[in-house]
Amino acid sequence: MLSRKELIAVILMLSAVFSVLNAAIFANTLPFYVSYEQLLQQVISIGTAYLCILYALSTWMYHSNYSRTRQHMRYALVMTLLVMIAANIVAAIAHMKLLSFSIFKETTDISILFSKFDVACKSVSLGLSVLTILLLIIVKLVVFVTIIRKHKKKQRKKIRRLKAAREALKAEP
Repeated sequence: MLSRKELIAVILMLSAVFSVLNAAIFANTLPFYVSYEQLLQQVISIGTAYLCILYALSTWMYHSNYSRTRQHMRYALVMTLLVMIAANIVAAIAHMKLLSFSIFKETTDISILFSKFDVACKSVSLGLSVLTILLLIIVKLVVFVTIIRKHKKKQRKKIRRLKAAREALKAEP
């Protein structure tokens, strides 16, 4: 059975695989100089994959015996996830809106410019972007819940320690 930490790592690895597939295959239908929106999608997908791999592998490659350091890593992960989610949303919207060529569709028939595979790739790319965003949101929620639980546990422990110290002071003559 996987621990919560390992489950998060597996989900992050899946996000990385989907992001690399998205950037390498499905978001690669036009040349770079034609569509900077597509380049934006690819750069954000590769950046997301890199960060997901980095945090996923840190589960097995890095361990700290200090709870404060682990808590700081959770904070850093949540902030990084928020940035990745926002960047992927922007890239998905740009990919959806700007690569639809709706301006040109009014004046010319551009269906002959793209093969059926290119049209399907655009849909798959958008789907992979949405799937990556959903996986990142799930990871963010799990890490956020972990942060809250650890904080409450730390507070309870602190209160118990203070009560024990007070009782020890009362017991002394």
